[in-house]
Amino acid sequence: MASDRVTDSETLSAVASTGSVHEPVTTSEIADILGCSRRTVYNNLEELHDRGAVHTKKVGAQARVWWRPANTSNEHPISVSGEEKYRTLFESINQGFCIIEMLFDDTGDPVDFRFLETNPAFEELTGLRDAEGERMHDLEPEHEQYWFDRYGEVVQTGVPVEFEAEAEALDRWYDVYAFPFGDHESQQVAVLFDDITERKQAEAKLQTSKERFRALVTASSDVVYRMSPDWSEMQELEGKEFLADTDEPISDWLDKYIHPDEQPRVTEAIDEAIRTKSTFELEHRVERDDGSTGWTFSRAVPMLDEDGEIEEWIGMASDITERKQHERELERSEQRYRTIAEHVPNGLVTLFDHDLEYTLAAGRGFNRIPVEPDDLEGTKFHEVWPDEIAAELRPVFQAALAGEEHSVELEYAGHEWILHAVPITDERGEVFAGMTMAQDITEQKERERYLRDAKSQLEAATEAGAVGTWEWDVRTDEMVVGPSFARTFGVNPDAAQQGVSLDRFIDAIHEDDRDRVVTEIEAAVETCGEYESEYRVWNADGELRWVVARGRVECDDDGEPLTFPGALTDITERKRAELERRRNEEQLQTLFETLPVGVVVADADGSLIRTNDTTKEIWGGDILDADSVAEYEQYSVRWADSGESVAAEEMTMSRVLDGEEVREPDIFEIAVDDGERRIVRIEGMPVRSPDGDVTRGVITITDITDRREYQRKLAESERRYRTLIENFPEGAVGLFDEDLEYTAVGGQLLDEIGIDPDERVGNTIMDIHSSDWVDEIKPYFHAALEGESNEFDLELYDRHLYAHTLPVRNGDDEIFAGMIVVQNVTERREYQRKLEESNERLEQFAYAASHDLQEPLRMVTSYLQLIEKRYADAFDEDGEEFLEYAVDGAERMREMIDALLEYSRIETRGDPFEPVDLNEILEDVRTDLQVQIAESDADITVEELPHLEGDASQLRQLFQNLLDNAITYSGDDPPLIHVDADRRGNEWVISVEDNGIGIEPDKQERVFTVFDRLHSREEYDGTGIGLALCQRIVERHGGEIWVDSEPGDGATFSFTLPAGSEHDL
Repeated sequence: MASDRVTDSETLSAVASTGSVHEPVTTSEIADILGCSRRTVYNNLEELHDRGAVHTKKVGAQARVWWRPANTSNEHPISVSGEEKYRTLFESINQGFCIIEMLFDDTGDPVDFRFLETNPAFEELTGLRDAEGERMHDLEPEHEQYWFDRYGEVVQTGVPVEFEAEAEALDRWYDVYAFPFGDHESQQVAVLFDDITERKQAEAKLQTSKERFRALVTASSDVVYRMSPDWSEMQELEGKEFLADTDEPISDWLDKYIHPDEQPRVTEAIDEAIRTKSTFELEHRVERDDGSTGWTFSRAVPMLDEDGEIEEWIGMASDITERKQHERELERSEQRYRTIAEHVPNGLVTLFDHDLEYTLAAGRGFNRIPVEPDDLEGTKFHEVWPDEIAAELRPVFQAALAGEEHSVELEYAGHEWILHAVPITDERGEVFAGMTMAQDITEQKERERYLRDAKSQLEAATEAGAVGTWEWDVRTDEMVVGPSFARTFGVNPDAAQQGVSLDRFIDAIHEDDRDRVVTEIEAAVETCGEYESEYRVWNADGELRWVVARGRVECDDDGEPLTFPGALTDITERKRAELERRRNEEQLQTLFETLPVGVVVADADGSLIRTNDTTKEIWGGDILDADSVAEYEQYSVRWADSGESVAAEEMTMSRVLDGEEVREPDIFEIAVDDGERRIVRIEGMPVRSPDGDVTRGVITITDITDRREYQRKLAESERRYRTLIENFPEGAVGLFDEDLEYTAVGGQLLDEIGIDPDERVGNTIMDIHSSDWVDEIKPYFHAALEGESNEFDLELYDRHLYAHTLPVRNGDDEIFAGMIVVQNVTERREYQRKLEESNERLEQFAYAASHDLQEPLRMVTSYLQLIEKRYADAFDEDGEEFLEYAVDGAERMREMIDALLEYSRIETRGDPFEPVDLNEILEDVRTDLQVQIAESDADITVEELPHLEGDASQLRQLFQNLLDNAITYSGDDPPLIHVDADRRGNEWVISVEDNGIGIEPDKQERVFTVFDRLHSREEYDGTGIGLALCQRIVERHGGEIWVDSEPGDGATFSFTLPAGSEHDL
């Protein structure tokens, strides 16, 4: 290869030699011409680009092209070889590329262009199909003139252009590089482009968010602030002269703005809002800009990203200091109100707040109702009064709180009342409460009724359309009616004019209405009130008629009923029509609203007049905004299979209104209000008049988006599933149905033993396996279909197999099949057997070795002690020192043999596992170490530990070794030791943390090795087997142990223990 010492001028010459101005070349092409590395060429081209000598553009994910800008007027057009190079390059990129021929009108203005060539990515990025040879206006009539002008500019000036623009007709944004192609007469332009719609939408969304926040800050008179997702940092605050502004993010905002007494309450509310991703709302005290204390109502809303995670919080805080002051003043004045209210004669006085809760109730009128003032105070009004009374009071209370006076008359507890509600305002005229004053007007209303009753008989008798009138003397039970009335009830008219019993008329009332009418009459008589009732009667001809009766009971001064005059109107025809219409409407409405599909009804002119709720759910909103077929163009509808737009006249409703019965459904893709696209199936039928003319069109819409997506995902899942089964390593997988017939079989094990999976599919286990083997596995297969999983071993095909049967469930958690997974564990089981035998021999050896060493060691120790006792005077100073070393060495040897013996017995001499409370075990250990704890001034803190299954004696040894180490290696400071537990899935993680001397990272594994010590005996005493013993105990319990530490920063020893059940503490 030539030298990589290539100058910029040589590189520029190589670019010029490859073709004409604007013709792009790749780095590799220049490197081949110069005979140097691509990296050298790339660096030179970057420097030339910085000086403006060449232009560049990224193509695809990694590639980049370069070209010379126009600086002379005699450049040659792109050569044929250049065109071939384009075709090779742009057939392989994922950006769009096309060559177009510009079309100009007689005045030289660009009006259209024709597509000459397009690359594979063109159709995906534009949505235009089969574009080659077509004009743009033919493919998209609404394409904007802006694009013709830009490309026309390239032809007319011969200068490339690079720009970003929106193609509104295509509903996309593009990043475009366009340059002349061929000679000037060809009027051709090469266009390289990429779809940047998502980026533009994201930029617009971000800009909108920023503008919205700025607008909120500008428009609001309240404090506006922004917080980080976890509220650890206040990013911005506009204090509005109430709080100090914050332009830069600060982390000490809690101390700066929140009153110290309020900080715990504020922090608690923030934590809850973060946990639930809900709005933060709270009234609390703040430290104001001027140093005083104020009150604020703060409300912040979480801004969530597409994954539902919090991006930031935007909040507003209102200054409610004055309101709080007014509330305190209101409390002081309340007693004055109460004194006045309690002496209001013949009435009631109440005060209520904006929550419609009574704050004061008094007055002598409470003596007339079954409610005490104490029952009201502190209670919302609707919790005190009956529902019908509360319904009448609500608008009155709300009007007062809105600043209006309002009155209402109502009946309660046998009395009639007039209640007047007024607003209570502060000195600024703002309503902060409401007041009601109620007066007993029972006597007044009785006088008014007396005057009305004097005219009741005349008004009832002259009721328009009456078929008859009546007057019933309640005291004598004589009913006097006219002939028409009598005939309606099948009563002799002559007798009726003289007076008959009311029962004669009651008997003619339809039996289904009779009890109700009697009850209504009795109620009117009892209350001396008005009466109105609709019911059915049998007339003299045996015909059933509908009537409406209206009247009023007249009473004396004592409230005793005297007479009951009234009038009767025959409403049979009207009632029949009403009932028939109501029955039809109810049936149609029920059908219309309960259909599981969307329904749309249109008039003959195409205007949409009615839809049901299902249609609105599918479309994402109300679509009744088209008054003609032509206006259907506003709906974004495409053919689901091709993606082509559906013209208004091709839409299902248009064809139905033309008389077509659309029984073969149209499958469309629609754009709903929230921007989502859905797949729908639409069918339709015309509604015709008796003359055969189409008067209306009806279509049904079914959302099949989930179904299509489910079908696609199901196919993908099926392919993945079968691939997994067919390639299952070192085993086999089979699916079986309720008849125990295999539906899918595969796996490498079948290849090893020479079984064709296709021969298994379609056969039951009874067809395939021997009866003995079927008897063994059949219960497991049935159990899987009933929802139970099982594991079992098999000896088959000269192999040791491990089998697992389990149920297979669908999306509704229903079992539809069973599965058996078989793995060849022959080698694993043999290795496990050998390992167990080896471990057993090692344990026996360690036990025997340590046990056999005890006897000679005792002899050595005894004789050393004997020498020390008898001949101590014979030794000089060196001799005594040597004897001391020997005794000490023998003692340490004994300790090591004892430790080794204990280490070897972990598996063989351990107790059976039983439920244990680690809290009790740790408390016993602390008692055993109390002298050592007291001497070292150790501080041991313990969190709640779990209950689980284990060997209590060994677990006690485990904790004692870990605590003893923590105290021993504490350094110069008193030991600080913390023990806690954390549930992680099916196990507990127990940790013992200390503040001791720590362990270097590269030596942490050694601490669990038998007799491997990190310190000399002069520094720290011990056998070097304690942590190895801990590891052995943890492993026997099915866990693991490790240490996390840095020198000088203490150490944390953690180990895992299986959790007995999900109820363990």
